[in-house]
Amino acid sequence: MSESYLHFLWQFQYFNKANLQTTDNELVEIIKIGRLNTDSGADFQDARIIIGDVEWAGAVEVHLKSSDWDIHKHQNDASYQNVILHLVWENDKPILRKDGTKIPTLTLRERADKSRLQKYQSMMESKAEMPCQNQFQDVDDIKKLSMLDKVLMKRLEDKSVIVNHFLEENNQDWEETAYQVLAKNFGFKLNAEPFLNLAKNLPLKILQKHRDNLSQIEALFFGVAGFLSNENNDLETWDEYRLNLRKEFQFLTSKYQLQDKILGQHEWKYLRLRPANFPTVRLAQFARFIHENANLFSVLIHLENVKSFAKILKVKQSDYWIEHYVFHRKSEGKVPTLGDSSAENVVINTVVPLLVSYANQKDNREYLEKAIRLLEELPAEQNNITKHWQSMGLQIKTAFDSQGSIEWFNHFCLSKKCLSCNVGVEILRK
Repeated sequence: MSESYLHFLWQFQYFNKANLQTTDNELVEIIKIGRLNTDSGADFQDARIIIGDVEWAGAVEVHLKSSDWDIHKHQNDASYQNVILHLVWENDKPILRKDGTKIPTLTLRERADKSRLQKYQSMMESKAEMPCQNQFQDVDDIKKLSMLDKVLMKRLEDKSVIVNHFLEENNQDWEETAYQVLAKNFGFKLNAEPFLNLAKNLPLKILQKHRDNLSQIEALFFGVAGFLSNENNDLETWDEYRLNLRKEFQFLTSKYQLQDKILGQHEWKYLRLRPANFPTVRLAQFARFIHENANLFSVLIHLENVKSFAKILKVKQSDYWIEHYVFHRKSEGKVPTLGDSSAENVVINTVVPLLVSYANQKDNREYLEKAIRLLEELPAEQNNITKHWQSMGLQIKTAFDSQGSIEWFNHFCLSKKCLSCNVGVEILRK
């Protein structure tokens, strides 16, 4: 048994209401159940209930045991003094308000439908990745689609919160924020943190002063990233390109006081990465992108479609990095530029969160609609989560669907929040 299940029973009134009485044998008539409260205070606000001969207006608090009221110290909390009904599974103790008056208590243990409870317990005890997977196909598609919309919007809001955090750190500077979010994305999963640290240690304002000089931007990137530090005392093995970057960076380090901003080479990961995703290659590509797009935020926020962004993002790194995956070692073939999948990844994880955050900040729904439209343009991501949903019959055609399905699984299925899920509720309602 859980409090969330009691919430479910009260919210949908799934219990026997014949001769409904409190533990003190006062008749109960429910006029209005109230609204579920997700903030501090009692669980259901603005309820209206007739107890005995008196109609009460106030809150309903839900607990497994009535003694939980004291355990949670509600008796000393002013926000709980308007509770008119204490809804519990088991009544093990009379509960008093702060003024000494008794709170009417209603127990549901003997009034709840046992078959529905068994179905709920079965879902909670399920070892399957999705607790409802055996009943999923029995639910109407409209319920599934409404849940997909719900979780997609939650995912967008969660991502925009991260952008908002960067924005606060950057004193509402959208250009710097866009640069940091994009940098983190360029590191993809394995090198996201060092890329973000690099962007924080090397502000966009510095790079913009050298936007007409790609070699200086490369010197700044590779220098702050730690690739121009002579950690192994092996300068004699360095090629001319790397030595020139080092010389340029030594001057720029002094100019911008970057001595304490340099990362260690050990922070960058190569294990299990394809050479095209090596951090050195990504840094070279990022340098070229910054070189060619001075007004970074404007470029991202005014993106009209995925194809136009993919064209902008597919920059050709400098000649050295067309022939090298790492310093000093020539590649056997040409190093590829960013591919379509990388461009799509950047749209999903950089452009869309920026648009949603900007829409919220400016209270302009057009940017939110653009973010959704971009997701609908993109093909669905293919991973273990989306494949599992598809095996259960969920239609996943676009990135809108795949992003929603990932959120659905991670934040509802894994933690078995079935009672907060449209599909889970529908299964239990039947």
